[in-house]
Amino acid sequence: MFNVTSLRYRYTQFFVLLLLCSFTYMMVRSAGAGIKNFQDNFYQKEILMEKATLLRIKIGDRVFPLSLLGKDGWMEYLGDGNLDDFQNANGLEHKKNLASEIANLNEYLKSQDITLLIVVAPNKASIYPDKLPEQITPLSTQSRLDSFISYLQNNNLPVTVDLRPALRDARQNQDVYYKTNTHWNGYGALVAYTTIIYSLQNSYPDLKPYDTADLKLVTAGPYTFDIPMVMHANFIKEQGLFYKPKEPFVQTIYPGDSYGYDQFSSIQDSKLPKLLMFHDSFGFIYLNDYLSMNFGESHFIHNNSIKKYLTQETIQQFNPDIVIIETVERNLDGLLSQLSNFASK
Repeated sequence: MFNVTSLRYRYTQFFVLLLLCSFTYMMVRSAGAGIKNFQDNFYQKEILMEKATLLRIKIGDRVFPLSLLGKDGWMEYLGDGNLDDFQNANGLEHKKNLASEIANLNEYLKSQDITLLIVVAPNKASIYPDKLPEQITPLSTQSRLDSFISYLQNNNLPVTVDLRPALRDARQNQDVYYKTNTHWNGYGALVAYTTIIYSLQNSYPDLKPYDTADLKLVTAGPYTFDIPMVMHANFIKEQGLFYKPKEPFVQTIYPGDSYGYDQFSSIQDSKLPKLLMFHDSFGFIYLNDYLSMNFGESHFIHNNSIKKYLTQETIQQFNPDIVIIETVERNLDGLLSQLSNFASK
């Protein structure tokens, strides 16, 4: 008679033996790369972590280190107090000091006939709050960005460009942020660029933004973007998209200093104004290239080096007509540190 219990016992023994052999093999391979950094050198570490993430997603887990799975495949970054910002859990620290630094900078730039713009790239949740789990809701009605903009306006400093209305309106027709990235996509960056150019028309009426009819849509990838990378979920990919001129007319040089003076663009024989822009990763994600289409010369510097480059001496050296400082919404508090080195003389 067929002995089911005996056969099951043998299969169990074989499975346990297979696990022990696999574990021993992986230990030996990992130790061969060096005991000192055993954790970093663990054999097939990335594949194992990726498989573990896939299993967690399949069984319904939605919270991961520095990331959250929301609705309809949308993912949210949890670092840098991003959710606290969405829930309006924290106020804007040192608001008066920040306004004072901006006023100080603006006063000097105006004395040199230079226009200042502070551009805040919204957190993705500020544009797509409906993609977060329903349990996550704001604790108050006014965000730090609302408080920042209203405070500057009440103190006669209308230098901030609020991109949120334009991005919220544009998302009704087409996604403006990537589902799996903390940043806007090429269309969202184009909306931001258009809003910035329009905001400059009072001072420079000849500036006109290019629209999608003037440009060529380019798709690339699909890529594994920043949030899946943090999750060790390289199997989650998304198509990249951006716009570029149908015929190239901007010449660009990348000096290679990713966190310093990282891009110089120019248009030959152009009489368009000159731009000096300080930016974070939202500038890297298409915005810098879009803006370079509207300026005779464009100098781009990463915010990590703003203290080094935002001085009277360097402003005189670059001799811009317009200075733009772009920062992401969740890093508003960081603006004070970035601007504190500038002193009007």
